[in-house]
Amino acid sequence: MPLTDLAIAAKHGDSRASAEMWARCTVMATRMARCWTGNGADVDDLSQEALLCALESFSELREPSALIGWLQVVLRRSMNRDVRSVRRKRPFMTGGSDPEVLQSRGALPDVCADLRLMIARLEGMPEEERQCLWLRRAEGFRIDEIANETALSVSTIQRRLRVAERRLAKRWCG
Repeated sequence: MPLTDLAIAAKHGDSRASAEMWARCTVMATRMARCWTGNGADVDDLSQEALLCALESFSELREPSALIGWLQVVLRRSMNRDVRSVRRKRPFMTGGSDPEVLQSRGALPDVCADLRLMIARLEGMPEEERQCLWLRRAEGFRIDEIANETALSVSTIQRRLRVAERRLAKRWCG
């Protein structure tokens, strides 16, 4: 039975159609979660959280024929929110915020000193600006990717980057 027909039947209270529909939706959620993260445990957690959001908001689906598009939007928003939450909790750098813990053991002392100084200046910035600057300059995200990642508008990201770069230049130069 097509997914659209299952959604219509589930809306009318058919429990077997509902079970079949959610089983198929689970496959879709798992595929999407696998695209967002490679870790098996994270895939399961992410897909379950996203499916829970979809299940809780299923009553809001007005047009059962739009189930797939609606589900993708719900899953994407839920996963985006969860991934952002996890990324915010991660240490600022790979080795934490300690510049002594570098991936390159042969880092020169002046590189360590510059890194220590850079971290101190970045930590003094507001979180919103620091996050945008880090995603742009360190992670290499494009402005539209940062907007998607943070759920902000492109103009807000551009403004925050401009302010953050000015602030960093002031702190760096004196």
